Amino acid sequence: MPTKDITTQQEIENLMQEGGPAAIIDFWAPWCGPCRAMAPHFEATAEAMKDEPVEFLKVNTEDHPDLSAAFNVRSLPTVVVVHNGEIQDVLVGSQNANSLERHAKRLSSRAKGEGFFKRLFG
Repeated sequence: MPTKDITTQQEIENLMQEGGPAAIIDFWAPWCGPCRAMAPHFEATAEAMKDEPVEFLKVNTEDHPDLSAAFNVRSLPTVVVVHNGEIQDVLVGSQNANSLERHAKRLSSRAKGEGFFKRLFG
């Protein structure tokens, strides 16, 4: 499976350190209808991008509220885009496949070291 569950503070610290990987983190809960609706899109995008330098991570906020608190998550679902230990973007609410793919491709391009215009225009 191309996604990975984050369950420890150490995993978050590794992700958010300088030089950390490019990652898209889905903060979700099992009881959240919009989270369940977005899940297949998140999984499909992760599968489509499995050969790219982007990690697709999930945090179950019900099981790990401390991890969502570290990112100040106040609404579900929330998708956080990180690269090199810095938050690049925060998407609040259910995202469709096009939105997730657009953000993932932009992040992949950045992770590959491609310039701004290459990321912007392809």
